[in-house]
Amino acid sequence: MEHRTQLTRRQLVGTGAGLAGAGLAFGMAHSPARALATACASLTPTKEVGPYFVQESLNRSDITTDPSTGVAVAGVPLALSFTLLDEDNGCLPLEGAQIDLWHAAPSGLYSDEAGEGTSGRKYLRGYQITDAGGLAAFKTIYPGWYSGRAVHIHARIRIFSGSTATYDFLTQLFFDDTLTDSVYTRAPYSSRPNRDTLDAADRVYGSDGAELQLAASADGAGGYVAAFTFSLSSSNQGDSDGTSATVSGAPATTTGAATTSTATTTNPATTTDAVVLASLKSVRFTRTVLGSRVMHVQVKSGETAALDARLLRGTKLMLASRRSAVRSGLHTLTITIPHGVAAGRATLEVIATDTSKNRKPLQKIVQVPKQLGT
Repeated sequence: MEHRTQLTRRQLVGTGAGLAGAGLAFGMAHSPARALATACASLTPTKEVGPYFVQESLNRSDITTDPSTGVAVAGVPLALSFTLLDEDNGCLPLEGAQIDLWHAAPSGLYSDEAGEGTSGRKYLRGYQITDAGGLAAFKTIYPGWYSGRAVHIHARIRIFSGSTATYDFLTQLFFDDTLTDSVYTRAPYSSRPNRDTLDAADRVYGSDGAELQLAASADGAGGYVAAFTFSLSSSNQGDSDGTSATVSGAPATTTGAATTSTATTTNPATTTDAVVLASLKSVRFTRTVLGSRVMHVQVKSGETAALDARLLRGTKLMLASRRSAVRSGLHTLTITIPHGVAAGRATLEVIATDTSKNRKPLQKIVQVPKQLGT
């Protein structure tokens, strides 16, 4: 009878960190992940994709530079090593998977986002393909922060058959708050105010966020290194945003890879729900003649559904608005922003509930304009 050692995620990550670090030192010529092939752990938690994924198709390990200029974003160096294990295949290393990473710069901005004023720039984005040992490595910098969120890195792992994604895992990786405090005393991070959201207050971090913390350690040269092991299965995938149906240059399907049917979703701002047919199309702000701020939220529904809108900063509810059930079609929610809601980033969440009580959350980061006279 086959016997498999069961490890906790913390034990597995610790083991993976040491072995993966050794693999980096030796150029990954002989993958240490083979030593993990019999070590299964609890599945890595999934998290929302968020509003800032862009299909750039940048195959590169150093994601610090902007390809158009060749200039690297200034920040504290961070070397990342990832090991992927396929729990549907005896916890063997997962070869040929595509890992995309993206995160905010020390300024708090993401690249190639019109709302951030960074269109056309592609810094701090890129992907790698895992080797025979299930390993991939990245060179980046310590992420910046923005209002309402703890410091994090987005990770997306996909398996392709030709150009079609057959597996799509989404999560976010976090950092110890004490380490972040230390890093943020250094330039260029120190030029900004203290962040407003720690891990425990982050709406995405949740009850399982500790399982997604990167155990970063000093590299002796002013930067940090961290390793993480992803335990994956066809049963744990994220909220695909519909951008992965066809990807130029996608890797071929690999033997033993976890697979599922192709995800079909509608909009980058939505989370996947195969039952409720609704998507968040756009958000804009206007002012009334008297200067009140008004948010116009456009939602497309494919069925009769009730729409509840909320504006959040971290876990703090800034406003809530409910609309009676709407029929299939395009609808605009017009919501007046209270005077007490300060300007800045916030999370808009629209909950669509159909007649069978199925619920689908639609989320988008928005920039609330200033109140006149402030």
